[in-house]
Amino acid sequence: MAKKKASKSRKKKVASKSRAKSARARKPARGASIEALARKIIRATSLPVFPLREFYADDAVSEEATGNVSRGIAGLEDKLKGWEQMQSGTKWKARNVWCRGNTICIEWDAEVTLRDGRTVPLREVGVHEIRGGKIAAERFYYNPMQLAPPPTT
Repeated sequence: MAKKKASKSRKKKVASKSRAKSARARKPARGASIEALARKIIRATSLPVFPLREFYADDAVSEEATGNVSRGIAGLEDKLKGWEQMQSGTKWKARNVWCRGNTICIEWDAEVTLRDGRTVPLREVGVHEIRGGKIAAERFYYNPMQLAPPPTT
C-alpha cells in the first residue's frame, strides 16, 4: 500500500511540473511586449495624426540628427507641429526592426513630400528606449541635408 501512495505522489509531482513547463512555454517572453510595441509604432506612422501620448512617457526625450532635443510631451508636440509644417505627406516603410532588452531600433525608408513641392527620399534609423511600455528616450539618425531647401544659384 505504501508503494501505491508513493507512486501516486510522484505522478502528481511529474504532472504538476509538466503543467508548469507548458504554462511557461505559452507565456510570452519579456521581449515579446517590446516587439508588439515596435509593430504598433510602425502601424501608427500611417495614421493621419500620430498619437504621441499613447507612445511616449511624460518626461520623454527625443534627439534629432540636427542636434535638436525635445523634452516632455509639450516638446514632442511642438516637434510634431514643426514636422507637419515642413511636409505635406510622408510614406514610411520599415526596412528593418530590431528589439532587444528595452530598446527598439527601426530602420526606415521614407518618401517625404515637402511643402515646397519636392519629394525626397529619406533613410532614417530611430533608436527608442522603452520604460514602462512607453518611449522614454529616442535618437534619430539621418542626413538632415535631404530635407534642407535646395541651394539658391
